[in-house]
Amino acid sequence: MQQKRLLSRTIAYPIFAITGFLFVFSLITGRELAKDGNILWSAGHTAFIFGVSLAAGGVAGILICLLFYRIEEYFGFLEQNGAPCGDQRKAWKIFGGSFLLNFIAWFPGFLAYYPAICAYDMPIQVGQVVSGGYIDHHPIAHTLLLKMFMELGEHVSGDVNTGIGCYALFQMILLAAAFAFGMFCLYRHGAKLLFLFFVQLFCMFYPFHIYMSVSVTKDVVFSAFFLVVLFTLPEIMAGHKQYVPLFVFAGTGMLLFRNNGKYAYLVLLVFLLAAVGLGKKKRRFLGKVFLLAFGVFLLGNLALSGIFRVTHAEQGDKREMLCMPIQQLARTMVYHGGVGVIPEDDGAMSDKDRALINDFILDEGYKSYRPDFTDPVKRHTNTYVARYRAKEFLSTYIGLFLQFPGDYLNAALAVNAGYLYPGDVTHAVINAQEGQAAGGGYVQTRWDEATLNGMGIYKDSKWPALRERMEKWAGDNAYLNLPVLKYLFVPGIWIWLYLLLTGWLLIRRKFMECIPLTLVFGYFLTLLLGPTVQLRYLYPVIAAFPFLLFLSGIFSEKRMSL
Repeated sequence: MQQKRLLSRTIAYPIFAITGFLFVFSLITGRELAKDGNILWSAGHTAFIFGVSLAAGGVAGILICLLFYRIEEYFGFLEQNGAPCGDQRKAWKIFGGSFLLNFIAWFPGFLAYYPAICAYDMPIQVGQVVSGGYIDHHPIAHTLLLKMFMELGEHVSGDVNTGIGCYALFQMILLAAAFAFGMFCLYRHGAKLLFLFFVQLFCMFYPFHIYMSVSVTKDVVFSAFFLVVLFTLPEIMAGHKQYVPLFVFAGTGMLLFRNNGKYAYLVLLVFLLAAVGLGKKKRRFLGKVFLLAFGVFLLGNLALSGIFRVTHAEQGDKREMLCMPIQQLARTMVYHGGVGVIPEDDGAMSDKDRALINDFILDEGYKSYRPDFTDPVKRHTNTYVARYRAKEFLSTYIGLFLQFPGDYLNAALAVNAGYLYPGDVTHAVINAQEGQAAGGGYVQTRWDEATLNGMGIYKDSKWPALRERMEKWAGDNAYLNLPVLKYLFVPGIWIWLYLLLTGWLLIRRKFMECIPLTLVFGYFLTLLLGPTVQLRYLYPVIAAFPFLLFLSGIFSEKRMSL
């Protein structure tokens, strides 16, 4: 491999050094928050944290960079030639075989949890179906999908429960097909059979796939569309026009089935537009790709608007978008507001700032502050203050940041510890509360049985023994007891794996292949600004990683003719 093909080391070293710095910084702060619950950002301690992070992280980043150079130089078998591999008929056999194997592997979970795992937001959405009053806090498209299957069960078998079972089967089919399409793309672009074998095993036996495939939540449907967008975008950027309809369909579905999908998609659009500006010889082609992606964004938003009008839905509260300010202001109030929650409260906050926070967080809701979870405070939030007293709100928010920057940083690091710190365990007990039934671990399986039973939805396991074993694995967060292998499950590892993958692509000068990853990082950004760390939020990027790891070398400038 000729050195001129590699990213200049003068650029690559800083990229990896910065990533190393951020990783070590997250390790140090994550450990301190887990141990002490707070970090005192004194001048000496701040210098220590940043000094160690810069030194250790910088060295680690440079060593990883050198390792990647050696891998690229001596292991050319990792390089794909960009040309389709094998005939179309065999590729479709790969698709069909993968789909069937996925479905068979997950089907025992369906029998165990029949009609489905009805956790998360399902009781609220089913309540909207029954009442006929829709709120866009949860994607209306998904609520209407639930309604369709509930009515199907009621009209065909006279049993809503059967309809929910049919919905779970539909969701399994959709997700299995998305994975199978990924296998199709891998085969068509020359992935080694060994790679295909391991990815297929991941699809079939990675435990979270079994649980999520039968969990009634918008996140699974969104994940299927998210995967297809990630798989079709590189094909389109390689000049394969036949994938355009699938990209349009999946992109529209992605925007319909998660409210934060459009914000992640906006990040993709920004980077596509930047690529147009920097593309030089490929500017015309990249401009067409951008216009296609922008058209999908408009189509998805038009579809959302149309559904909103047809259902006469009410606009939900926008407090989800304020999760980070809510958490930061609540923590600052607890530590400096003189409210008597903790002994460390120094009462240093001004009466004016305290009054505004009391208007913003009603009923002293900040006293329910949890470092790892926004909801206990968020449910008390009066968003009127942020929306209609914006100048006053921003003045207080920025002023308190300048006065107590450490508390703002601690609040952000604590609520995102699960995403940033591989040693975090708080993610596993987010929903585990005293006095509640089991099933509130990282894999959430607990139902609101009283509510759902009244709507005709009840547990009717066809394989009770398996259900008990699966409940124990989920309820005990058994993955945390696996030496080393637990890092295939903990949420705090994935953002760093994606950053390493991005660095690997940059070293190989696969700049075009980094563009689909901007959608992943856009989605990560919405998670870091969100309410907490949950499996269902992170699931799309977990599911996508093995495919994106091996789906490389598919761009061919000669084929760019969209």
